[in-house]
Amino acid sequence: MSFWGIIGLVLLAVVILSIIYSMFHVFILLLPAALVIIGIIWLINHFTKNDKNKSGNSGPGPYNWGNWNQNNEARPKRKKVRDAKTKDVDK
Repeated sequence: MSFWGIIGLVLLAVVILSIIYSMFHVFILLLPAALVIIGIIWLINHFTKNDKNKSGNSGPGPYNWGNWNQNNEARPKRKKVRDAKTKDVDK
């Protein structure tokens, strides 16, 4: 590789690195604004959420998944399917 080829590659690398640096610099400048927006959204969600399903544990949904006993008494019951038809896959 010639001297001018090496200089060209170095200049190309400098241009690419400066573009990457400027992109990250913009993201770093926008970070405080993003944190403020996230905080405002969290505060709105925290003070306006509905507390009717509050059961003390962090399980999903109103069924209190973490407190099922061995007899599954708290498990929601399913209805039996009516008029269900199935097709054979191999046909």
